[in-house]
Amino acid sequence: MKRRARLALEVVRAFYWLARIERGLRREDLPAVCRVLGIACDLHSAAPPATERAVLPRHTRTPVYACQYAVAHWPPGNTCLRRCLVLGRRLRRLGPVLRIGVRRDESGEFVAHSWLEVDGRTLDPESARYATLGAA
Repeated sequence: MKRRARLALEVVRAFYWLARIERGLRREDLPAVCRVLGIACDLHSAAPPATERAVLPRHTRTPVYACQYAVAHWPPGNTCLRRCLVLGRRLRRLGPVLRIGVRRDESGEFVAHSWLEVDGRTLDPESARYATLGAA
């Protein structure tokens, strides 16, 4: 029962931060929102995305699951940016860095994606398929 209560508390925290994030994104630019959340925002580096997967400490499992659940049930939608921001807030002690990249899909359209990196390692294996935004 203790595990369920902890998960429920983490889900409530995730929904709280999703509401704050939603309001912040409507009023501020992305770097300002990241500063409030305690997340580094790397929009200037042209370094390619990390390819090595990050290994998170065991104590982060519950917050990660709670964030995934909350974003999947968030009425405005489950986007990679919302997922990264709420998860980055919960993992802020690990020093996450938000990265954004683009690529062309099969039809030639541009697709944007965001992901988190911790200690130079990615939390999203799909990030390697994108070219990072930044000065070349």
